[in-house]
Amino acid sequence: MTGPRPTVTPAVEIPELPVGTLLRLGPGEWSHCATVPLGTYLEMTLSRIHRNAVRTAPAGLWVWVVGHKHPACTWADVDPHPPCLQVIVRVDALVAATDGRSPA
Repeated sequence: MTGPRPTVTPAVEIPELPVGTLLRLGPGEWSHCATVPLGTYLEMTLSRIHRNAVRTAPAGLWVWVVGHKHPACTWADVDPHPPCLQVIVRVDALVAATDGRSPA
């Protein structure tokens, strides 16, 4: 069971990405991860998008995402375990991931 979607002004559609989607995030497209140096490229395998935690910042809208560090974590080949990473990601970077392009 899922609760109501958050109200965001202006309205924004957070894309539906399947578990296991490989996200390739560039500097400025993600933030708030203590285990990865800020300003670097980050590859992660998606576990979940937290749609109830949308934040507004000068760079755009951001949402919390959890997953596994790629390729260091072979999550698909080992016993289930909690996600290795929790980061905040720009929504436009998630939209770009749905169609294989880079965000503007």
